[in-house]
Amino acid sequence: MYNRRDLVKEKDQELVSIIVPVYNVYPYLAQCLDSLCGQTWRRIEIILMDDGSTDGSEIICDRYAESDSRIKVVKKKNQGVSAARNDGIDRAGGRYLIFVDADDCIRPELVEVYMQAAEPGMTVVCGLTTDEKLWESFGASDWKQYVKYLEEKQFMHAYHDDYINPPVNKLYETDVILKNGIRFPEDMSLGEDLWFNLAYQERFRGAWKIIDRPFYFYRENRDGSLSSSYRRDLFEIQQMTADILYRFMQNIGIWNEDSQNVYYEMYWDRLFLSVRMCREYERAHSEGKRLKEILSHPVWKEVWRECRNRKLLNWKRRIKGICLLLYKIAS
Repeated sequence: MYNRRDLVKEKDQELVSIIVPVYNVYPYLAQCLDSLCGQTWRRIEIILMDDGSTDGSEIICDRYAESDSRIKVVKKKNQGVSAARNDGIDRAGGRYLIFVDADDCIRPELVEVYMQAAEPGMTVVCGLTTDEKLWESFGASDWKQYVKYLEEKQFMHAYHDDYINPPVNKLYETDVILKNGIRFPEDMSLGEDLWFNLAYQERFRGAWKIIDRPFYFYRENRDGSLSSSYRRDLFEIQQMTADILYRFMQNIGIWNEDSQNVYYEMYWDRLFLSVRMCREYERAHSEGKRLKEILSHPVWKEVWRECRNRKLLNWKRRIKGICLLLYKIAS
């Protein structure tokens, strides 16, 4: 049996695979790769999946690979981020792997912190931020003071706080992914990250060790308005997401009262958000058919009833309910 010193020494030798899908991110790619090459944990391999870039990103990939033997560049036809990640998984040689998007950056201490935090039965998760100044300036050495644990039955709280959905804020065990054939669905354009993470969690069956510090910086490429990120099928995607979450919790036996309350709170709020986005989009584009269709869907009564019966209707949700009635009258 290993003692603690043996385990620490063994972990020091572990290889960590970093999978980076790359597609036309020329303005940001060098900064991303600098953050990877500068990791304090030196035992890494960086797998750059060039997904058919045409803006010069492919040149940057090759240049960095020439200067750092830990970088592998794989060039492929453009098939999307899910296919690129899946190809990267198949090429990963590390015991652990992480995903990084090519227009994002990670702190130089991230992989080392992950490895220090890794322990059996725990998925290690870090915080994310869109504030580059915060990401650059926070103190990383005191990360142990910001660790919190969530049990498997507290899944919906972790999901509510946005720790579950992103694939870029976690340390994965490669064998769990490979042996169970877990891959990103390549036929989905939204929701594929959640599907992957739930498939992983269903087979890993552990708790979460959350380092609530912003080790990962990600960019938001939008102008901030609701209509700019509007999707016509967003209402259906919210329902699909809710169904995926429900089935997952049923499958692993955590569909408890606490989970149900958080689930229905989020379900109502996200359905309403999809209505707001649709309304803003249609007002800006002189359209009006989709909103009326959404407002007549029976899911509203179902989710409202659950929120009412569970005493989840705070004043904000009641105001949203009034807004829905006004939207119906106006439509």
